[in-house]
Amino acid sequence: MGKSTMDRRAFIILSFTMFLTMTGYGIVLPSLPYVAERLGLSSFEMGSLITGWALAQFLATPVWGRLIDRLGRKPILFFGLFGFGIAFLLIIFAESYSQLLVARIIGAILSSGSLPAAFTIVADSSDEENRGAAMAKMGAVNGLGFLCGPALGGVFSPFGVNAPFIAAGSLALISLPFVWVLVKEPPKQTVKNDNPSFLNSLVLVTKTGYRELYILTLGKSLAASSLFGMLGYFMIERFTATPGEVSMGFSIFAGGSAFVQFFLLKHLYRIRPDNWIAKFGFIVCTAGYLFIAISVGVWVVILGCALIGIGSACIRPTVISLLSKQQRMGRGITMGLDQAIDSLGRILGPLVGGVLFAVHSTFPFVGSSVICVLLFFIVLVNGRNKIGVWSLNSQNHENALNKEV
Repeated sequence: MGKSTMDRRAFIILSFTMFLTMTGYGIVLPSLPYVAERLGLSSFEMGSLITGWALAQFLATPVWGRLIDRLGRKPILFFGLFGFGIAFLLIIFAESYSQLLVARIIGAILSSGSLPAAFTIVADSSDEENRGAAMAKMGAVNGLGFLCGPALGGVFSPFGVNAPFIAAGSLALISLPFVWVLVKEPPKQTVKNDNPSFLNSLVLVTKTGYRELYILTLGKSLAASSLFGMLGYFMIERFTATPGEVSMGFSIFAGGSAFVQFFLLKHLYRIRPDNWIAKFGFIVCTAGYLFIAISVGVWVVILGCALIGIGSACIRPTVISLLSKQQRMGRGITMGLDQAIDSLGRILGPLVGGVLFAVHSTFPFVGSSVICVLLFFIVLVNGRNKIGVWSLNSQNHENALNKEV
């Protein structure tokens, strides 16, 4: 992690925690339909299980963010991981749609504090020059977890429908003592308004600096979730793609993103400022979405997925890094609101993508490319005017270059 005060073992445990969380999300994708089939659920009920989880997280994450600043990062991380484990174990006892929906919502509420707590710990334990690279590593861990989740579900599925959920829940609970012992509570950060009320926090979201960054989070999430929701339908309708080819698109996206975040971003952060990296990411994502829209074969679609994965790898950790540099709210609620807005994008993206797909199969990807172009100009304007955290970004980059010289 470069210049970080975090112990290496603690960083590994924290990375494992985030990997486990995203693996759990990934396990749900191939495994939950079989649970739904066992209970005889309709397609609407099946969809509500996914939307219910995201909606509960959207509502709960800002509250957890405030508690992170009040009670500390480590306790919320611990409790979130505990809730994550319990959530999966509750699923195996569900005997009806209502019980399964309640289990999903309870799990989303209990576990939604773990990711913002983990990001906050990393932000607190990294200096500003190395924070972007640290966030990139955590983002790569997230991507790998999401990539490995469906595969892990396939490994355990021969042992029964409930086996993947038992495995994910058990791993989460087993990791709890390691988190408690090895992950240390970082020093308390000094901010202008250490513990604002929830309403005051929402007001701060509309202020210059915050507003633009949260718009980037929402827009990026909208574009990506539209891709996730419609890519399979697009490939099947346009190219009669096989399940393996559809899976290849998702795997290339996640693999490309993880590779860039693990191996390339740390070098890029040394020579380029955050806003340059964000602009580059949106340009690459725009190209990727357009590649899919004009594709003439499956492999062009897969190339587009690779470009989107690379671009996304440059955007998300950069936005989180910029958010962590502000001093008007505690980092816990800052990260919590960011995760909530990301969840909102994941709720709205598939719905918007579905409406656009009904008009024309290419429109979800054209729409995502338009979003990325607009977000590029937001970064361009704020970077040139050096507004809020964007001015800190430029100053820190100049300091880093001077140190290298």
